[in-house]
Amino acid sequence: MLRNSLHGVFSVYKPKGWYSREATNYVQHALSNEILGREKSNTRFKRKELIKIGHGGTLDPIAEGVLVLGIGNGCKELTKYLEGSKEYIVTARLGQATDTYDVDGKIVKEGRTDHLTWSLVKETLSTFKGQITQVPPIYSALKMNGKRLYDYARENIPLPEEIKPRVAFVKDIELLNYENDTCVFRVECGGGTYMRSIVHDMAIAMGTFGHMTALKRTKQGLFTLDDTLPLDWESISLANVKSKIEEKQQIVNLPKP
Repeated sequence: MLRNSLHGVFSVYKPKGWYSREATNYVQHALSNEILGREKSNTRFKRKELIKIGHGGTLDPIAEGVLVLGIGNGCKELTKYLEGSKEYIVTARLGQATDTYDVDGKIVKEGRTDHLTWSLVKETLSTFKGQITQVPPIYSALKMNGKRLYDYARENIPLPEEIKPRVAFVKDIELLNYENDTCVFRVECGGGTYMRSIVHDMAIAMGTFGHMTALKRTKQGLFTLDDTLPLDWESISLANVKSKIEEKQQIVNLPKP
């Protein structure tokens, strides 16, 4: 059956406001509809009718950009394609901290910003280059005693222990813009690096507070924005997906020098 012969890894552009699982389901249904010769819609499927698909590297709803998907046997190959660094464009508001470290939370602290300058922001960001230690935000998917941290926060349950600091690696960090208490910067980093925590920590280092207002992932492993397919019925087709899969297979299968 055709659905069992579609294998590989490709990427889509996840829009802001979508969960990664929602984006994955959208692609799964669009391709399953085409394979079965149906009109593309949100038709209900029997489990055996759906193609096998999964995603690597979750993006929160606030984030947009590169989301890598595996189809069929490609689900087992995701790690190979995701080796290497990730790149993000981060937008942050300085002067206010929220309980989630991002714009979706409630403001819990406010600080002065009249002392902030382009030079100070740029210099402070540079101190986050290399190996850093950061405490993951409580609104994260990390588990503690088998329960997600964000579940403790949402249910207002005290944590059984403190969140332990984690070591992360930032390959490069660059200030792109700063005006009106808002800064935009680019980060290239390894896995497990929290952009919200970088914003939170850099603001405190400058004697104020801050929270992330927007996030775009521009690169993940072998995939960049130029590789992504938009999430619409026309773009998510068997022909387009196969073409994207073949492009990256040629790269992955090249002999190492």
